[in-house]
Amino acid sequence: MTAYAILRLSQNLAIKHQRARAVRTSLIILLASSGLGGMHLLGRGAVTGLQPAGGSLFFALALYLLTLTLLLLLFTRARQVLAERDQLKELAYRDSLTSLFNKNGMDHFWEHCKPNEQLAVLYLDLNRFKSINDKLGHHAGDLLLQAVGGTLKQFSAKGKRHIFRIGGDEFVIIAKRCGRKEAEQLALRILEKTTRNYQLERHELFVSASIGITISHGRIDPARLLKEADSAMYHAKQLGRGRYAVHKQGNVIQPVNVLGSYRAN
Repeated sequence: MTAYAILRLSQNLAIKHQRARAVRTSLIILLASSGLGGMHLLGRGAVTGLQPAGGSLFFALALYLLTLTLLLLLFTRARQVLAERDQLKELAYRDSLTSLFNKNGMDHFWEHCKPNEQLAVLYLDLNRFKSINDKLGHHAGDLLLQAVGGTLKQFSAKGKRHIFRIGGDEFVIIAKRCGRKEAEQLALRILEKTTRNYQLERHELFVSASIGITISHGRIDPARLLKEADSAMYHAKQLGRGRYAVHKQGNVIQPVNVLGSYRAN
């Protein structure tokens, strides 16, 4: 009965709300503890001969073995549930084209971010992507996005830097405990890696990027940070491709040129 109740509670556990998962998990732990405690008392009673009236040693041992079998099945099912949960999370939070985090993944990041943590937000946009898509087709555009996504992956660092594709040719890099100087150095490294020739099947194209940077101050406001980084990116794009610009206290600092950016025009 304990094993059956736990199996019922574990159904659809992966897709439940966080609070509902916590309640169900607590009940599962309580039921498992009660079941194991009851099994222990029953086994001790069978060994010492203190059995219920009309009971037999064979019946007690059979019930003991059945309980162990059901608990093993339960643990196997629990592992399957956890695996399904990880798979669902992967599908929900990952972009299918680049395997980077998507907008859902970004929302999840903001929900679990510390309120006053220092963050650097880098907003990256590819230059001339729309014209490439229009001239060469969406397949070539997808190949370019996959190549850029693969390049950006090398800048991710677990627990420190997260890379997101939030739509089209727009990418966001969020770095924790990152000041302005470190963010600018990161932007330069990203531009140096992404501004290059790309081999897209029969086509070889030179593609550059523009980056806008903003640094959080005080309590984190995701919408404001993204808006500031996006504004800085457009400012960098207007004054020359292959550059980055930093947003600071309502003003956008003069964009910084990157070697070879003139080739992007």
